[in-house]
Amino acid sequence: MLTKQTNSELGRHLLTIRGVQFIFGAQGDPFALILRAGDDDPLSHGARAREQGLHESAAGAWVTASHALGARILGDPRFSARHAEEGPQHHPGVDVWEDPLLCHVVPVDDARLNLEPAAYERLARIAAPLLGAGALAGRTADVERAYREAVASAGARFDLYRDVAVPAALTVVAELLGLPAGGRGRLAELHAGLATAFDAGHCPQQLPAARAFLEAETALSEELASLVASGRATGLAGLAGADPEDAVAIGVLAVVIGVETTATAVCNAVETLLAHPGQWERLTRDPSFAAGAVREALRLAPPLRFESRIAREAVELDGGTVEEGRRIVVLVDAANRDPEVFQDPDAFDPERPGGLSLTRTGGPADAVTADLVRIQTEAAVRVLAEQRPALRIGAAVLRRARSAVLRGVLRFPVVA
Repeated sequence: MLTKQTNSELGRHLLTIRGVQFIFGAQGDPFALILRAGDDDPLSHGARAREQGLHESAAGAWVTASHALGARILGDPRFSARHAEEGPQHHPGVDVWEDPLLCHVVPVDDARLNLEPAAYERLARIAAPLLGAGALAGRTADVERAYREAVASAGARFDLYRDVAVPAALTVVAELLGLPAGGRGRLAELHAGLATAFDAGHCPQQLPAARAFLEAETALSEELASLVASGRATGLAGLAGADPEDAVAIGVLAVVIGVETTATAVCNAVETLLAHPGQWERLTRDPSFAAGAVREALRLAPPLRFESRIAREAVELDGGTVEEGRRIVVLVDAANRDPEVFQDPDAFDPERPGGLSLTRTGGPADAVTADLVRIQTEAAVRVLAEQRPALRIGAAVLRRARSAVLRGVLRFPVVA
């Protein structure tokens, strides 16, 4: 098991997969170039992948950038986030040179990011009184308060990611889960390791980051299990009919997705809106514009750039057969700009019909956490537009290295 490997063994595993990604990327494979997360424009790789139609990447996956096909795949229960034979903290026995992108590069079991589709649907039903749209709508004032407090404590120059998006999301999630004060402090400590959760499964991190993630996901799961067992996570304890394992899974997803993915969504939405000054000014005049503005901003800049699934049986798609056990990837950011579906696809148009974007802020767990991310992101842009209407980017936004999925933020300096 990778979690038990020495640093030398884990480092060799990560370097081998990283090397394979670079080799295939050097040969011009679009998906391999996305995976190696270089400094070049990732949208250009998605556009090239769209031109190729559904195709087999040299990096060990079927790939599509088609909106229509992507929507079918993401909604098809025959595609799962895990291999059928993938057990807890275990990888199928596949030679890395024959299948260089094992699902997952490191185990994400404790982060609950590779459950079966039916499991997420069940968890969403259980979590609805806590994380569903109706429940969160009743807590909009509390969510906005967390962001108001974070913005109010920031100076004229601040880091949107570090000073506002992350601390506010940590507050919101901790309050929803009903964590005690000590648990809330521990949550902030674990966040740094958990920030790479979506990336770690697909793009090999540097050894310290990979080890930090493995330790953080296990620690979070264990600590939430202790809090649930003792009844000290009062929000989770109030979920009627939830057994302890389900309550822990819901809590883990709320933390892993509700903090870092929310922070990324907030930064992406603000960056996109500030790139369209007229839209930002409209938001400062009309807070009700936030929902449409966020929806369109996250179509253009989704926090999860691609989604990966495993075929649980042979599936015929657009003339090709995706064999049982094979990986298939939907390039969401490219599919969201598919000219077959979107008129003037690169333009910011908040009046577009809703429901077309393939952006799913929770990936395979979207049914559980989508409303948590959406409501926070809308609240964040409303508060920023109200309290800092003259907001502008103060220096270059820096993205995390080896962040193929999230393009996670390291620095987002702004001036208000």
